[in-house]
Amino acid sequence: MEERLSTSAALVHVDGVTVRFGGVVAVNAASLSVPPGEIRGLIGPNGAGKTTLFDTITGMRLPTSGRVIYDGTDITDRSAVWRSRNGMRRTFQRQQPFGWLSVEDNVLAALDYRGGGGGIVADVLALPSRRRRERERRAKAQAAVARCGLTSLSGEAAGRLSIGKVRLLELARAIVDDPKVLLLDEPTSGLEEAEAEKFGEIVSEVRHETGCAVLLVEHDVPFVMGLCDRITVLNLGEVIAEGTPAEVSSNDLVRAAYLG
Repeated sequence: MEERLSTSAALVHVDGVTVRFGGVVAVNAASLSVPPGEIRGLIGPNGAGKTTLFDTITGMRLPTSGRVIYDGTDITDRSAVWRSRNGMRRTFQRQQPFGWLSVEDNVLAALDYRGGGGGIVADVLALPSRRRRERERRAKAQAAVARCGLTSLSGEAAGRLSIGKVRLLELARAIVDDPKVLLLDEPTSGLEEAEAEKFGEIVSEVRHETGCAVLLVEHDVPFVMGLCDRITVLNLGEVIAEGTPAEVSSNDLVRAAYLG
């Protein structure tokens, strides 16, 4: 039986996480808590440890020490697959679409883990239950594609899209199956101003509709300040400040380390 841990109202709680690469400390005893329904920004200079912390939260990398607690359960040793199948979804700084698949099929792929029911027999016989589930999943994929403004490109191979369109495709793939936690790594990189504004609107809508927690790594400071409820600032692997956008932007340590 999994032990339930008290972490107040946090959906994601990072407890004293340290990540070392040999003699290099990428993340140093970092702690943060994100409750359901909150959009949390994670900012800091290059090399601050932001993506490494993301990788630790999502199970791509094990911490050297510390814990990751998800919905009251210690998941530090759980795989990235387990976390994604239990509602933790993310995008990556480096885009990772299936370039040979269409936009719609890229999004549909995020639902495949649920299976179609009936196994190989249902596939061979094309049973009505299998066809119904396929229609339902494709309808969800089409809705996510439409929400991200990609309907006109739904049949286009993902590998032929612009950087900005791929960012929106990856957002559609991350939200098609309602997330409990949505982690976005540099999501506005390559987006035009109107696309970034649309991206922020979609994230805000999903947060309100699902109650998911959102954790956002981003260098576009005005975007972060306008979208996030609270912001955590990393520098040299350590959390140096946390608070509302107004509190963080007026913090002398943050100004010295990052904002200038």
